[in-house]
Amino acid sequence: MRGFRVRALAFLAAAAGCGAGGASPIAGQEACDRPWRLEETLRLGSVDGEGMLTYVRDLAIGPDGRVYLLQSWDPIRVFWPDGRPAETIGRQGEGPGEWAFPLRGVGWRGDTLWVSHRLGTQFLSADGEEIRRLSFRIRLPAEGSNLSPGRPLPDGTFLPGRSVNEDEHLFLKADRAALRRVSASGEIVDTLAIVQRHLARYALEHETDRYGWGVVISHPLGPWAGESWLPVAATPDGSAVVLIGEVREDRDDASFDLLKIRFDGDTLLHRAVPYEPRPITRAEASVQRELMGDRLARGGSPWDTGNPERKRRIGRELIRFPEHYPPVRRILAGDDGSIWLLREAWPSPADVWEIYDERGELEGSVRIEGPPDHEDWDPRLRILRVRRTEAWATTSGEFDVPYVHRYRVDRACR
Repeated sequence: MRGFRVRALAFLAAAAGCGAGGASPIAGQEACDRPWRLEETLRLGSVDGEGMLTYVRDLAIGPDGRVYLLQSWDPIRVFWPDGRPAETIGRQGEGPGEWAFPLRGVGWRGDTLWVSHRLGTQFLSADGEEIRRLSFRIRLPAEGSNLSPGRPLPDGTFLPGRSVNEDEHLFLKADRAALRRVSASGEIVDTLAIVQRHLARYALEHETDRYGWGVVISHPLGPWAGESWLPVAATPDGSAVVLIGEVREDRDDASFDLLKIRFDGDTLLHRAVPYEPRPITRAEASVQRELMGDRLARGGSPWDTGNPERKRRIGRELIRFPEHYPPVRRILAGDDGSIWLLREAWPSPADVWEIYDERGELEGSVRIEGPPDHEDWDPRLRILRVRRTEAWATTSGEFDVPYVHRYRVDRACR
């Protein structure tokens, strides 16, 4: 993934329904056409010293206001609310309070910190002492997947993590998959939703006869994986999930369904959001084919490492594209009930995040510009946690040094 340069990003917000002083839109109110502003209020990270970070995958705010930054292998970095480094929690290993796999998620259940990885979920006290550890694997041969404990839910069940197994092509080729709920003892409790994966989430080719090997390639238009490799976002408290339902691409009546489902299965929101389908041009597809060919040619694959030009050609041939871009690239569920959707802005010079309220009404849109040479479908700013008036995100500075930023969303119409 391309690094995000701190000084190359510009932040604006094109309001799509804001009122003076940042109030939520009301019926009949004139939409604000002036940009909102994203103002940095805190920056975490440093080139060296105790504040130095590695790749930050997730973020949680503790009951005392301290900030917990989840890094894949390294200890959890804890900062005081004013940005001063506080402590580290855990480390790589197999003992109590240690983890043997890259971490995926972090959060709080009351006064207990939880962290999840590929095979389990661990519960820690605020000072890092391990309280409980769950580890199991539910194998689903028909889905090409394994489920493990993931995000704990309010009733003691879990929204599981998903990893593909040796039958991964069954999962990657499917246009929909089940979003499960599992018990602490490793049993499937129920299915919260059947999630449509829409258009080209992943591309799979298993061309043994043609190329002499089989290969799975992540599609360049595939969004970042949400819960369980599905385009789903859980609320920070685990009380509900937000997802995109049916997508209708009819030229004159295109829309996608915005859904919010409580962890016990009740539907809290089901709203059709109109949108204008954006065709993928031949030139845009060509750019992505070249990028994929270059990625394969640079290595990182167990097959045919001595012939980069052959890999480049195969990479160009394997990628297929739908007629239109997916209408939503990523979903974030705010801890205040808001819903943030990253829309289909590529290859425009900016990313557009739309913010919706609990009823699915559009409140406004944050526009993130730069860098000018950005070519990937990946977002320009990797946002981790949001609410209407605040966003936490990561960037990379000089020499790819990671930083975490807190931004205030200034919703006033000026």
